[in-house]
This record gives sequence, C-alpha cells and structure tokens, in this order.
Amino acid sequence: MNYKSIYLIGFMGSGKTTVGKSLTKYIDYKLVDTDELIVQDLNMQITEIFASKGEEYFRDLESEKLKQLLLESNLIVSTGGGIILRDVNRDILKNSFSIYLKTSYDKIFDRIKNDKTRPLLNTEDSYSSGLKLFESRRIIYESFEFQINTDDFPPDDIAKKILAIYSNVKN
Repeated sequence: MNYKSIYLIGFMGSGKTTVGKSLTKYIDYKLVDTDELIVQDLNMQITEIFASKGEEYFRDLESEKLKQLLLESNLIVSTGGGIILRDVNRDILKNSFSIYLKTSYDKIFDRIKNDKTRPLLNTEDSYSSGLKLFESRRIIYESFEFQINTDDFPPDDIAKKILAIYSNVKN
C-alpha cells in the first residue's frame, strides 16, 4: 500500500479542505486541493470548465492530477467530490491512504446551498439535485476501508482521529 500521503474523499461540502487545513497543524504535510490545482492550471473556474468543455473533460483533468500527486509524498490531498466516479481514480485511492469524510446530506446542503461555484448544483431544485447525486455516490464512498463520521465533530477533532488511524496503518 502507498501510504505516503493522506487523501481526503467525500461529497462536495463534506469538509475535505477544512479538515485538511486542520491536519496541517498536526502533521508536517502540505495541503493540496485537486480542484484548486486544476483551476490554477487552466486559469478557469470549475463552473467555466464544466460550461465550456464539459464534465468529461474536467474528469480527465482530475484523473491526470491524481496520477501526478501519487508521485509525491507528505501531502494532504483534498479531492473533488466526483473523483471516485472513475475506476482508475478509485484504484489509486484504494491503494493509498484515503479516508471518507462521511457527512449527512442535510449537513452538507446547509454548508453549500448558497455556493454558486458548484456546477452540479446549479439547478432549479438544488436540494433534490444534490441529494440524488449524493445517493448515487454513497455506495462508492462507503466502499473505502477508512471512514470517519464528521457530522457532530469540529475539524480539529476529525483531524486528530484521521491521524490516529493513519499512524496505525502507516507503520
């Protein structure tokens, strides 16, 4: 197994970036966000990428970015919510230390309901659209070995729990 870095997975709004920032307080790893790296590379927002080039193009970029990050060590990688949709990405993530930030949909929706940067939620009924997407991905997220429930815990507590698991499996 490749446990050189920590990969945070979960639905949009599950707290991957926030928990990643908390993790950097406790472990000397660099935080990177796959979505942010893609935005920087293309100098376009994700909503623009989806609108002009489509979701498949974005997913291609996401897979390439994940393969590049696999070559590095000592990273905390905040992944995009849909990164688990492709077999190649799931294989990489399941052979790395990936932890699913398990968050209830109502908690997620409360966090992201006013965020217009999420192209898959820019619909007439964003709650129902998001819930349908959430339900369609849940079985994939739950297939990952390491999971942590985030609903009622502050980011620092979640970070400490992740590090406890990581320490046990890394050695």
